[in-house]
Amino acid sequence: MIAAETISNKNPVWRITGRAFHSGNELPGNWRDLLATRLGQRPRRIGILAELALFGALDCMDSAGEKTLSGDTVLRVCSLRGAATAIGQVLGQIRQELPMPFNFLQSQPSQLLPALAAALKWQGDAGIVVARDRMSLAILAARQAGPNGMLLGWVEEEEPRLSQWIRLAPCALPPDGFAAASSFEKIVLPGTLYWRLGRAGMEIAPVPDTSCMKAT
Repeated sequence: MIAAETISNKNPVWRITGRAFHSGNELPGNWRDLLATRLGQRPRRIGILAELALFGALDCMDSAGEKTLSGDTVLRVCSLRGAATAIGQVLGQIRQELPMPFNFLQSQPSQLLPALAAALKWQGDAGIVVARDRMSLAILAARQAGPNGMLLGWVEEEEPRLSQWIRLAPCALPPDGFAAASSFEKIVLPGTLYWRLGRAGMEIAPVPDTSCMKAT
């Protein structure tokens, strides 16, 4: 059994256990049908942004071999433009009368969080961040991560649509050979397996997975 202090030191290390990188033409043309099949019904009243988040998050969880998250996992979602389509609809309705209630709710990006929590049958620390730099979300989440790691997503509903997700679990036996990551693209490369926070920001290591085990 691994001692708790091994994974709760000042510089915890996380291992990438699941990925889902859907963007632009890589997003299946029938992604909404696939999501409805996965959920057993079509999502109602949640908007495109939340549907995209659900599609990517559930795909990432499948990749990680998990059905749900523990309560001490941090869930963070980043979006530059948020629910732009719903916001446009609400602004159009305001010119005529009061906006429709569900259109107004769909214009609030935070509404995707209850949808994710319900789909994952999960309660915990969740938040949505509006940021231009996707690396900022990774660093923020790493600073706030709980003992069971993170589920991180980057979602955009405007073309080219985006739903990119990473699941990170705590690593009890971290490898050597970490190097500073100069960009977001570096930290999500297929060959990158480990993250940790260093003095200069995010550090990564592309070491084979055999040296690390998931903490329990």
